[in-house]
Amino acid sequence: MPSDPTLPPANFRRRLLAVMLVTGLVPLVLLGFIARQALEDLLSVSLTPVEQVLEDVSAGLAREGRSQATLDEARLNLAQAELARRALARRTPWLIAVLLLVSAAVLTAAAVLLGRALTRPVSTLTRGMWAYARGDLSVQLPAPDSPRDELQFLLVQFNRMGRELAAQRERLKAAEQIAAWQDVARALAHELRNPLTGMKLALARLSRGDAPPDATRLTESVALLQEEVERLMRMTRSFSDFARLPAPRFQPVALRPLLADVCALYQDTSPVPVELQPGPEPSLSADPDGLRRLFGNLVKNATEASTAGAASVRLSIEALPSSLRVSIRDGGSGISGVLEGPALTRGLFSTKPEGSGLGLPIAQKIAHEHGGTLRLEPAPGGGTLALVELPQAHIAPEGA
Repeated sequence: MPSDPTLPPANFRRRLLAVMLVTGLVPLVLLGFIARQALEDLLSVSLTPVEQVLEDVSAGLAREGRSQATLDEARLNLAQAELARRALARRTPWLIAVLLLVSAAVLTAAAVLLGRALTRPVSTLTRGMWAYARGDLSVQLPAPDSPRDELQFLLVQFNRMGRELAAQRERLKAAEQIAAWQDVARALAHELRNPLTGMKLALARLSRGDAPPDATRLTESVALLQEEVERLMRMTRSFSDFARLPAPRFQPVALRPLLADVCALYQDTSPVPVELQPGPEPSLSADPDGLRRLFGNLVKNATEASTAGAASVRLSIEALPSSLRVSIRDGGSGISGVLEGPALTRGLFSTKPEGSGLGLPIAQKIAHEHGGTLRLEPAPGGGTLALVELPQAHIAPEGA
C-alpha cells in the first residue's frame, strides 16, 4: 500500500524490470566469466619450451657447419607470436569487461522499454480500479477503438464496465428517490388521516341541520378543531426541522460525559431509571449537538417504550477493533425483527399522539453524517437494543 492513500500501488513495473534484468544479466555474466577463463587458459600456454628446442637445433647445426637462416626465421616468427600472445593476454579481460558492460546496457535498455510497454496498460488499469474503489465511476481510461492484444482488450472492457456501473448507479439513485417519496407519502397520509378525521367529525357536529349547536357542543367542537390544528402544526414543524438539519461541525468530543448529559436530561421524565454503564472513555471527532440529538432521540424512544416497573434503560460504550459502538437497551415490548437502513424509515409514522415519526430518521441521518450506522434489533430477554456504530476513521485518540 502506498504512503499516499490517494495513489494506487506501483510495484508491478519494478518487479517486472527486476525479473527481466535478472533473467538476462545472470546468464550473460556467467557466459562472460566462462569465456574469460577459457581465453586465459588458452593464452596461458607458454612458447618457452619451443624456443628451447630451437636453441638445441641451432647448436647442432652450428657444430655441423650447416645454414641456420631458416631456423633464424622460425625463431623470429616465434618471438613475434609470443609478443602477440602477451599483448592479447593483457587486453582480453578488458575486452570481455567492455563487451559485458555494453551487453548489459543494451539488455537493460531493452528490458526498460519492454517493461514499460507491458506495464503501461497494467498501471493505467490500476489507476482506474483505484478511482472506482473511491466511488468515481466517471473515469474513462485511454484505450484504442480496436484492441490489438489482451491488455488493450482489458482497458476497453474496463471502460465499458464503468459506463454500465455509472448508468446502473443512476438508475438505483432514481429508484431510491422514488421509494423515499413513496415512504414520505405513506407517512404523510397516515399522519394527516387522524387529525383530518377528527376535524371532519367536529365540523359534522357543527353542521348538523336538525338544530342549532348549543354552547357545549360548539365549545367541544372548537376545542377538537384547535387540538387537531395544533397537532398538524407540530407535525409541520417536525418535518420542517428534519429538512433543515444543519451540517455537522466536527470537533473533539468526550463521548462518556455527553451520554451522561443525555441520561440526566431524560431521567426525571422517564418511568424507569436511565443508566450509563461503566466502560471506556474514548473521545472522537464529531458534532456534539448532532450526537446529543442522535442519542437523545434513541433514549427518548427507549423511555417511552418502557413502563413503570420494567427494566431500566441502559447505555453502554464498547470499543471494537475497527469501530466504536454505543448500545441503548430498554425493557419495553420490543420489536419483531432487525431494523436498519431503509427499514428504519419505512415505518416513518408514529403511534404516539404527540409524535411525528421522525425520531429514527433523524437519528439515522446524523449517524450517517458521522460515517456510522444505526441498527435496531430485539434484545435478548425482551426489549429493544439500539446500536450506533462509528467507524475507526472517525475516532480520535483519547484526550483529543
